[in-house]
Amino acid sequence: MELIILILIVSLVYLFSMQGITCCNSGSLYALVRAIVEKKKLAIKEYLGYTNFMDYAKKNDKYYSDRPPGLAFASVPFHALGLNVVLVPVISGILSTVLVYLITLQLVGIEKIALITGLIFALCTINWRYSTTFIIHPLSAFLVLLSVYFLLNGYPFFVIGLILGLATIVEYTDFMFLFGIGLAQIILGNYSVLFPLGGGYVLGVVPLFLYNWRCFGSPLTTSYKYSAHFRWSNSLRTTFVTPILKGIFGLLFHIKKKKEIFLPGGMLVLSPVLIFGIIGFYYLSYENLILFLCLTLPLFLLVSKHKTYWAGGGGDYRYLSAMIPYIVIPIGLLLENNFVLWPGVLIFSLASFMIVAIKMSVLTIKIDDLKKINSGTGKEKISKLLKIKDIPSLVGLVFKGIFIRKINLEKCSPEKASKELSKKQEI
Repeated sequence: MELIILILIVSLVYLFSMQGITCCNSGSLYALVRAIVEKKKLAIKEYLGYTNFMDYAKKNDKYYSDRPPGLAFASVPFHALGLNVVLVPVISGILSTVLVYLITLQLVGIEKIALITGLIFALCTINWRYSTTFIIHPLSAFLVLLSVYFLLNGYPFFVIGLILGLATIVEYTDFMFLFGIGLAQIILGNYSVLFPLGGGYVLGVVPLFLYNWRCFGSPLTTSYKYSAHFRWSNSLRTTFVTPILKGIFGLLFHIKKKKEIFLPGGMLVLSPVLIFGIIGFYYLSYENLILFLCLTLPLFLLVSKHKTYWAGGGGDYRYLSAMIPYIVIPIGLLLENNFVLWPGVLIFSLASFMIVAIKMSVLTIKIDDLKKINSGTGKEKISKLLKIKDIPSLVGLVFKGIFIRKINLEKCSPEKASKELSKKQEI
């Protein structure tokens, strides 16, 4: 019954808060989907407008998406059937929540705690924000979670590796989970599983090798090598350049200033309830502690070195999306073993829910919307303009900002794309 309740709640919230194609990142993948379905090719020149003429790769005179292609591949059947491609991240986010519930239930054995943990993951982390937009992270997180669920339930390591290979097609950094699971098995002395794990991975990642070879001339050359706008991503030497301590602090506590508003982005300011997940590591068994550390630390340290560890325009911890379940699941063990901290978890969960909701509404709400709430002149600072009496209006504005369907990027005709490209011949 608890699982049914969880699925119903999360499905309703995610479907009604579905945002659409909201940025050039989403648009780049959507362009690839349309090119495959409508033109039967991988080049996206006719649909380049969806990238906002930013998120694309250029090799010779051909234009491609500069994103990992896995989400686009998975969305092709949806677009071919006339369905909204954003359903892929939505379904992925819901299924990830189900897996968080199942893994927590397996570790704790109490359905109500598993339900609470699932709701925390679904509504108090960026899984909510990005499961409602056309972006890679929800599908990536789901596939990695599926591999971990299979690992905990004794499935063949070849199958686990295969799923991780497919996950890497969706998000390149999911390779770190192959490394993490392999490292955990080495530490635990399970050396014999490494070969089937690696063999399954190689088979799973073959479609990416074929895509890279077809588009960029080599199986190991990714779209980033030819990114036309973000040239720093053309090389690992110019991508992983952030001092590691700065990156670690930023991933935990980053706050982005947007005009007059400060937007939380780091893990512990956007989703403060995650602090209880970190504490919950104490209650993991030795084997699971090793596994969860290997699932989180390698990716966390890698992303802390990334040039845009704050996720660029997102200003949050979305690059860590695929490892967040392994921070949330230990909250269930903490709730089982430490009743005293239940009120703290509840308060921090509510705070995280509100912060994530407000952050999501930023996709829609503008400064002018805030100024309309009050009859002020608009020349004052927003912080002084809004008063306690404006709280109901602010709540309504946040609600509107979340539960609204929109596709921000205009459809782009081949003629418009050619016209815009003629202005960018130097790129």
